[in-house]
Amino acid sequence: MSRSWIIAAVVAVAVVTWMLTGQIGDTQPAPAAGAPAAVIAPAAPDDTPLMRVRTRTIAAETITDTLIVQGRTMADRHVTVRAEIAGTVAAVLADRGDRLAAGDPILRLAEDDRSAALASAVALVAQRQIEYDAAARLNQRGHSADTEVAAARARLDQAIAERTLAEIAVDHLIIRAPFDGVLDDRLVEIGDYVDIGDTVAQVLDLDPIRVVGQISERHLGRIGLGTEADVDFLTGAAGSGAVVYIGRMAEETTRTFPVEVDVANPDYGVIAGLTAEILLPLGEVRAHLVSPAVLTLADDGTLGVKAIDGDDRVSFHAVEILSSDDAGVWLGGLPDRLRLITVGQEFVVPGQTVAPVDEGRVRDAPDTPGGSAEPLT
Repeated sequence: MSRSWIIAAVVAVAVVTWMLTGQIGDTQPAPAAGAPAAVIAPAAPDDTPLMRVRTRTIAAETITDTLIVQGRTMADRHVTVRAEIAGTVAAVLADRGDRLAAGDPILRLAEDDRSAALASAVALVAQRQIEYDAAARLNQRGHSADTEVAAARARLDQAIAERTLAEIAVDHLIIRAPFDGVLDDRLVEIGDYVDIGDTVAQVLDLDPIRVVGQISERHLGRIGLGTEADVDFLTGAAGSGAVVYIGRMAEETTRTFPVEVDVANPDYGVIAGLTAEILLPLGEVRAHLVSPAVLTLADDGTLGVKAIDGDDRVSFHAVEILSSDDAGVWLGGLPDRLRLITVGQEFVVPGQTVAPVDEGRVRDAPDTPGGSAEPLT
């Protein structure tokens, strides 16, 4: 539940309460026409009527503060495969969407005269080797100069280099996957002519899948490389992984920093480009679990709750919504224990003395995430 929805719910609850609530408590008579919605408590000794509110004593629990970041998935690696020699496509060996292992063939170019050129280069190396060996023997017997041996050696080295180039050309007739991945796109068909450097395919590495989001500068010091994070994908899938990158330069417009998390994806079930939520733990904090209905707004728009002190005076406490779940919202910024106003908070103001109706004292919740407070019996 996002903070904006929670605030909207608070305002809606306040309006409905104002319209429909005739009294707080079950034993007070209904107010007369024109009287305030809340029930008036019996007059105090100074004849000042006190507003009755319902309260509950709540205790903080220790939870893991979690930063929720909106992100998207991307391939861990994305490579544009290009032709390294020119030629005509003779065979297509993989289709779009196929999973590939490193070295698997994608397509094959026509041989043309390359095989013949390789055979010629191999024969020339053999000839140059014989010439060099003969020159070396004659030199050892004193029948040839050292320069003749050196020239023969140079001709042999040149022949070996030409053979190597011919072998590379033949090897490059087959265009292969550079790493394990999936063939995302193939841009040529049989009969197409490709030149050196032309794009022929796109290969994605989706295991691990990388999830990219943005964090504000105030959270930088609480997240580091290796931090374990949970990730929820829009498709309903979920996973976990470690932070592998934190940007060192803020984006000009948002003043946020990129953060990237790698999530194992061996079956390629998560694809690139999906919307995802990254849940980054920020450490343990003390927090209170309450119903969103108790939230209220101060005159300046500050989100908070109302409580009463030992003298039954109303006080306003600004809060920070740390997280939410089906049980309610977790609030930070409150004292460890306080008497929270659960009904009637919209009809009283800070500093006002009220007549509290206590819902019952509660046990201290255990210091474990997800704990809850229970009434004493």
